[in-house]
Amino acid sequence: MVEAVTMHKAEKYAIIRQECPDDMIVFFMRNFGCRRKVYNLYTDFYYQQLENAGYTSGDDIPEVKLPEVTKFKEQYPYLKEADSLALANAKIGFEQAVERFREQGNHTKYTKRAIRRDKSGTEPLSFRGLKGMPKFKARARGNFSYTTNCQYPEESNNLTRPTIRLEGNMLHLPKLKTDIPLRIHRPLPANAVIGNVTVSMDCDGTLYASIIYSYTVMMDLTIRKAASGGNDEYLKGLNILGLDYSQQDFYVDSEGRTANYPHYYRKAEEKLAKLQRELSGMEKGSNNYEKQLKKIQRLHKKIRNQRKDFINKEAAYLSSTYDAVAVEDINLRAMGEGLSLGKNLHDNGFGMFREQLANKLEAKGSVLIKVDRLYPSTKTCSHCGSVNPDVALGVKEWDCPVCGTRLLRDYNAAVNIREEGRRIFADYFANWLEEDAASRKCAEIRSEGRKRKKKKQTAA
Repeated sequence: MVEAVTMHKAEKYAIIRQECPDDMIVFFMRNFGCRRKVYNLYTDFYYQQLENAGYTSGDDIPEVKLPEVTKFKEQYPYLKEADSLALANAKIGFEQAVERFREQGNHTKYTKRAIRRDKSGTEPLSFRGLKGMPKFKARARGNFSYTTNCQYPEESNNLTRPTIRLEGNMLHLPKLKTDIPLRIHRPLPANAVIGNVTVSMDCDGTLYASIIYSYTVMMDLTIRKAASGGNDEYLKGLNILGLDYSQQDFYVDSEGRTANYPHYYRKAEEKLAKLQRELSGMEKGSNNYEKQLKKIQRLHKKIRNQRKDFINKEAAYLSSTYDAVAVEDINLRAMGEGLSLGKNLHDNGFGMFREQLANKLEAKGSVLIKVDRLYPSTKTCSHCGSVNPDVALGVKEWDCPVCGTRLLRDYNAAVNIREEGRRIFADYFANWLEEDAASRKCAEIRSEGRKRKKKKQTAA
């Protein structure tokens, strides 16, 4: 069953900096700084309100009404030179950070940095050190980006054309007199509707433009209809793959194969250590120091790009080969805090892989099934279904005490994840569709609210 479906996607294009005039680079840097300034002003305002309310920690977080951006523009007139939508998005970003902090389960845990500073007597524990609390954005940490939205003629009587346009390889952005030259690797669909654009700068000075757009595509919704309609016979015939996370091999699938992740960071670790040793012997702030720092940043960028390339290719292969994929919903953040697991886990980027795989499966009308992390996939025999609680963490092979089958730990877990994913597929997909519909509805309501607010401001 093929139907027209509206999809949302992003394309990231490199900006050809050599063809950009100097005033354009100055405009970008100004927007980066102003966006960072507004975010920090909201952070400072939020901290002051919490301090005045006497909040220290816990779930009794006081409600804080944030001022409009125009108030900060009166205090700092140079903010008027930046894109107004970039500043508005800075406020939205801060509101989202506050909402994430309020929704998290525990409001009494402190960051390791806050605990260290408290022990050393530098700064006592306060709400500023709580995990998840919005923090100030620093220029030194490479926070160079801003987002602007596309406005269309039907949304404003003063517009005759969209404020953001991509014509050939030239991108037009608000408040810029000259179009931006892009290196187009994949053109947008003919019916693409641009939502917003994020301009960012990498550590080595490379500029990028990330275009968020929506488009209509003909999608095979047979799997969705079968899941929502309870067609068990069709669902039983789906080609589902189970994946078990592996520290060494990235994953082991239910067909006995491994991903054989190349461990790019581990391979570059010796070279990286040498560069960092040389950097430690240089005077901070000198020309040689800055040159050496650029070498280290370029090496990190290369490792990041290699990792992304591997993940995208692997996710594309699995999504095109199988109807659905089941993975264990493991807590990667908690695993990354372990001394013996953290470096390797951050090296392989399994969390990014799950996101890419979920997006690609969604684009073909399917879904990534996340099996509950408490499901005993490792300790369950894939032949007889009995659970062996004596299987320890370091055991690679074990014998089932009931049926006597010799089991490989990771392969056995992948098979169990596949079968559990097949069992919960219909209910999981139905819940996912409901959540997706609810999120789309909320996005539409927020969009309509912003339009009404803008009309009132224009009328006033």
